[in-house]
Amino acid sequence: MKKIIIILHCILIIPYSFAAEKKLFTASQPGVNESPSGFWGALSKTPEPGKLPAGGTAVADKLHINSSEIEMQPAEAGQAKNFPADWQAAIQLAVNHHPSINSSIATLESSGFTIDAAKAGYLPAIKAGITTGRQQDEGSGHIATVGLSQMLYDFGKTGSAVDQASAKYLRQQATVLMQIDTIVEQTALALNEVYRSTQLLDNAKKEVKALRDILALTQLRADAGASTRVDPVQAQARVEAAQASQLDLEIKLQQQKYHLQSLLGQPVAEKKISAPVSLLPLIERQSARVDLNRNPTILVAQADAAVALAELRNYKAQRYPTLSLEANTNKYIGDIADYQRHSQYQNVYLSVNSTLYQGGALVAQESASARALEAARTTIASKKLEITDQQRNYFQSVKGLQRNITLLTSRKKTIMETRALYREQYLSLGNRNVLDLLNAEQEISRAEQDLINARCDLWASSVNYLVVTGMAREAFNLNNQVIQGLRIAP
Repeated sequence: MKKIIIILHCILIIPYSFAAEKKLFTASQPGVNESPSGFWGALSKTPEPGKLPAGGTAVADKLHINSSEIEMQPAEAGQAKNFPADWQAAIQLAVNHHPSINSSIATLESSGFTIDAAKAGYLPAIKAGITTGRQQDEGSGHIATVGLSQMLYDFGKTGSAVDQASAKYLRQQATVLMQIDTIVEQTALALNEVYRSTQLLDNAKKEVKALRDILALTQLRADAGASTRVDPVQAQARVEAAQASQLDLEIKLQQQKYHLQSLLGQPVAEKKISAPVSLLPLIERQSARVDLNRNPTILVAQADAAVALAELRNYKAQRYPTLSLEANTNKYIGDIADYQRHSQYQNVYLSVNSTLYQGGALVAQESASARALEAARTTIASKKLEITDQQRNYFQSVKGLQRNITLLTSRKKTIMETRALYREQYLSLGNRNVLDLLNAEQEISRAEQDLINARCDLWASSVNYLVVTGMAREAFNLNNQVIQGLRIAP
């Protein structure tokens, strides 16, 4: 009876000792409280759903999340002193800053440890334990045991587990490449949009200046009696409309700069971004046939198929037994030792373990893995069709925009000649009204705007094409470079 009371006393005291130890630990190193589980969970407090905070800083404080604020005003000029000199440097800055790439790399490192964990199945396992209680009529005591187990043959259970972990690691490698390509594409397109908006804003300023010159000319002619007061009014209306368009472009440019600032992780300089380097030579150097396996999306789909195949092999191997070599040593401790001839004894034996029946779970798991493998193989074919279609669309877009730029350049030259003739006829012959001059000036501005958009669209399509073909890292010199601690192989 005394022993029973002691055991119950221990059961009641141990949770409090654990709680005291946990309090000392959390006092020196803050951490997130984990949900209790197992037997001790019945004796520990758990959060009540009805009393959880709705959100905001209360949750952040409980999770030990640092406060985060954003600056809504434009960055000062001095904050952008280290702005990248060219687009390639800006893209390299973005991939070395963006947290999504860091997250993918951390997941990759975690996947590497799962391979080591799976390979541990080939190595011996050493276990130790102690058994306490009453042994029939021989009294009470303890049996201390130290054992070693070495798997000899398991029909591929461990091998398939290693293959599955390795396939998941390769999948995560492809995911890292895919995430890098995503940030490269987003940054390149953001740079392109900032450059586009800058060029369009300059064109709008030129249009406002040209229309103001016409307004001044009409006012002089109206004051001299060579024309009516209608001409200055019409010109003034066009100037005001052009100024409104200019204001819209200024707002859009600032929005594009904020987006680029988020990708680069630093303020964007007020100086104009240089023109992008043409990507057409890299595209033209490719052969007529493109290797789809360079696209990380295909690599991810192939890795998923490898994971499904390894999983299927593992479930098939579960049908067969596992042969192991077992060795252990045991020692009696306490009153029970007095009743034994030897207080210590050893065992060495071969063990064959197999699950004979699981209620059909193994068959169901094997069937599910077989369907998952079939789905993964179908996904590969589907992704290849999708990427092939994207590649062809972007390639045709590049070719079409090249031809369009040639036509727009010729159109702009023709309109400029027309403007010169209209101005001469308005001033000298008098057979042109001011509307012809205003329309011609705005037509030149529209032609320049179309030319700017076509050139930027060409560069955007080139970037999209290189990303889809898996050549973006080569185009921006990221191969063999260390990105957030990880070297990227070509």
